[in-house]
Amino acid sequence: MNKLFCVVDIELTEEKEIIQFSATKLNQNFKELESINYYIKPKKQVSPFVTELTGINNDMLSEKLYFEDVAKELYDFIKEDILVCHGLPSDYVILKKRFHDVGIRYHAKMSLDTVELARLFLPTQESYRLSDLSNSLALYSGDGYHNAAIDVQVTVELLKEISKRIANINSNNFKKIEVLLEKIDYNTLKFARYCKRIIRGKKIKKEDFINFDGVDFKKVSYEFNDNNFKDKFIIFSSINEKKYIDNFKIRNYVILKEKSNYVPLNIFKLFPKKEDLNLDKLLIKLYVWILETNSGDFCELNLLYLEKLYIDNIRNGILISSKSYYFDEKNRVADSCKNIVTNYNSIEYLLENNNLKNHTFIFENKKILGRELDSKNTKDYFYKNVIIELNVAVSKNLKDKNIKMLRNNIDGLVKFLHEMYISESLFLYNDSLSFILQDVEAILNDIKSYKDILPVSYKFMKKLKDVLTHSKNAYKFVVLNQENSLKLTVVDDKKVKGLINIIHSRNHKYLNLKAKVHYIYSNGDEELLNSKATGSILYVFESNKYKDLYFNKREKRSYIKYYNFSIKDNFNELYNEVIKNNKISYRCYATKDILEYRYYLKDIFESIIVFRDLEH
Repeated sequence: MNKLFCVVDIELTEEKEIIQFSATKLNQNFKELESINYYIKPKKQVSPFVTELTGINNDMLSEKLYFEDVAKELYDFIKEDILVCHGLPSDYVILKKRFHDVGIRYHAKMSLDTVELARLFLPTQESYRLSDLSNSLALYSGDGYHNAAIDVQVTVELLKEISKRIANINSNNFKKIEVLLEKIDYNTLKFARYCKRIIRGKKIKKEDFINFDGVDFKKVSYEFNDNNFKDKFIIFSSINEKKYIDNFKIRNYVILKEKSNYVPLNIFKLFPKKEDLNLDKLLIKLYVWILETNSGDFCELNLLYLEKLYIDNIRNGILISSKSYYFDEKNRVADSCKNIVTNYNSIEYLLENNNLKNHTFIFENKKILGRELDSKNTKDYFYKNVIIELNVAVSKNLKDKNIKMLRNNIDGLVKFLHEMYISESLFLYNDSLSFILQDVEAILNDIKSYKDILPVSYKFMKKLKDVLTHSKNAYKFVVLNQENSLKLTVVDDKKVKGLINIIHSRNHKYLNLKAKVHYIYSNGDEELLNSKATGSILYVFESNKYKDLYFNKREKRSYIKYYNFSIKDNFNELYNEVIKNNKISYRCYATKDILEYRYYLKDIFESIIVFRDLEH
């Protein structure tokens, strides 16, 4: 790396005009050399939204030069250097376009995105927004984010922090990372090698790590006191375990979950051998994380959706793995602690663990237990799979008119349900329910003789009957204008009841947490449509029709982030999301099930509005 680093940030109008351009040059040792900061007059007025976001108003820009008047100076400052941005793809595109508009061809010979670098080398950060990273890593003590000059300052410190983290990766794991980076991004590979070369990393003691199959894992040691407590407890939390422990000031505890939550030493052999950049990025994060984790719990990682899927797909392999070092260490100390803190996902494992049979189970309340068990034992059935099966069956049995009739009848029923779903009329739905059930029964009778060639369709129709007759279940159209996007959400009630019976046969207690939560009740939609309330707001629908909510509106010019909550959603995720983004105004739409968590709702929502009659 014989070039300088140039950290750049820009602020924009809603029309993507640049109104502030800031940049700082760094030498090869990440020392700051010089900076520039330009305010730029746009062609169109700055909107109130942009002013609120950036602090830049029209008065500040009225005497400034237009972009074309300063473009050459900006270009000359950054043209030869390595471009560094927090959110490179969007900023780079805008820079190239704005320079192109004034006749300047800009192409960065090398570029780095600190968002992607942070995702790879700081994999446990809760958020990768610049302000969140700054607060978490103590990069900047002031405020005023979304001012380009401040954001550049913070990005400089972030780049330095990432470079140090890379330098501290030991050689065994770094070699593995290099191989993966060659496939993902050569610029990142080049940068990582450079950091390893010029920055002296921490001295690594071999005794602090376990080497398995050429990969290093951090060695852990959990303190425990063998006090032979007379009463021992397993405490179930619907929020993050550490937050629960802090909230209730629990002492003498260990956090213990089922085995599939913990990384085994043979983790890298469990993944499929295939070319996939998402998998490669996940593996890099794992190589970094296993050198610093104190628990081996996957929940420490901030993973993208596809990365989570990869972890989920190998959980069965983790369950039977004999190399479960972190899990074994947790188990070793569990029996010596007074309290085991866990989540509801681990309830079956803990019920089956004979070493813990004398522990008393502690739940927040009876209804949370029921809802969490429902949520963990819920499955989706998609109509698109039925359509595929029916169409194949029709094409293979052209002479059998009954199969074609079955397809038409099922499709007609689904279209009718679609009309019910979007009609937003409980009365119409309830009046039609008995007729819908008659049609379902008739189709089930007709399909019985074809269930060998139509197994998916037969199961779907049986589940549809469950949905229509069971208050816990729901149907939802994922895309409102496509009938084949119908999804059935079905709770395995038999399994839930079995688990509850086992729990009731054991020592158990309910905390029945009380919380003074102020509800605003509304019988109309005026509050929903016209609310100017600020801060985090929870809208609760009491209607029994829509147990699963569909909401596709979003205010483009606001901080509002909509969050739906229904039977399969994890309350802990909502809790963390809103807490993490408490500076953003949230509009959360939820079923009435969420009110069971009222003790925690007071911590995350400023207002709770309950709609008694609104259905959708």
